[in-house]
Amino acid sequence: MKPEINAAYCKGCNICIYVCPKGVYSKSRNLSDQGYFVPNVSSPENCFNHERTGKMICELCVLSCPEQAIRWVPEDNRRDRLSI
Repeated sequence: MKPEINAAYCKGCNICIYVCPKGVYSKSRNLSDQGYFVPNVSSPENCFNHERTGKMICELCVLSCPEQAIRWVPEDNRRDRLSI
């Protein structure tokens, strides 16, 4: 699993950057449609939950986000795809 930020909900408070013990997030200079600087998920491979299924180990970013803009999504794992 990897974290994903929904830019439609994020208000650019950067709390996720400060609470993440693994430095998964970084500041951004890209404005969302609402005019906020939405953080980048710049190092998802550093996340405690990277390539994990089932119970999450750490969810500080999700629990700390006042806008509930962060969710977990499956990794894009090319090994699981069929090639034709």
